[in-house]
Amino acid sequence: MTRTDTGSDDGTTSNEPQGEDDKSNNRTRIAIASIGALAAVAAAAAGALFAHDGDTKETSAGSSVSAPASTSASTETADPCDLQRLADSWNQPPSQRYNETLFANHDAPSVYTQVGGPARSPEISVKGQMSLNIPAGQVLYLVTRPDPDSKDEYGHPGNGRFYPGTPVSPTSSGCWEDDNHSVGYIGVEGISETYLLVLVGSDQAAKFPADRKAKDWDGYSADDWRALTKIDVMNFHVSTA
Repeated sequence: MTRTDTGSDDGTTSNEPQGEDDKSNNRTRIAIASIGALAAVAAAAAGALFAHDGDTKETSAGSSVSAPASTSASTETADPCDLQRLADSWNQPPSQRYNETLFANHDAPSVYTQVGGPARSPEISVKGQMSLNIPAGQVLYLVTRPDPDSKDEYGHPGNGRFYPGTPVSPTSSGCWEDDNHSVGYIGVEGISETYLLVLVGSDQAAKFPADRKAKDWDGYSADDWRALTKIDVMNFHVSTA
């Protein structure tokens, strides 16, 4: 039988054979030491995990889930043209029409209007948004037409002629505006204006200012307007009554 030298409690060496109880005690101490080492490693790993995952939040069930990304950026860009704030003091025209083919893959255009200016000589301001790809060689133009079904203070109806105003250049977000457009003359209050946005060729767009400067020119008649090459984009009515 093989003999094993073991150390006694006082540091001396004993040559007595090791009993079964001693062997069992040794195995127990080794197992406890191993479990303690594993527990220390696990605790260190858990601490590192929580330090790395500091942006999580605790759910009511006690599990951790990733915190949602901030939505402030999307909120800031939800209304790039700032039209929603106009709702208290501006109006959306009740009658609007737009070219459904042009806007087939885009949101419908939005418009807000306000009537102000001097008494009896109103001015109209317009702010809007549209997602429209303007083809090369085309110009988006704003045109107004006094509604012949409306009347001024003197009982005179709108003449129904077409008056090109200015080119419209929407921003990258589709924002556009036309501020303080004078309806015409003292006593014009009561006349409704039809606003039209049309696409015309660059040559025709250049011709509009020249025609306005012509002697005795007073807008395009309905026949003249129909004869022009253009694409109707949208129109809406604004009453000054």
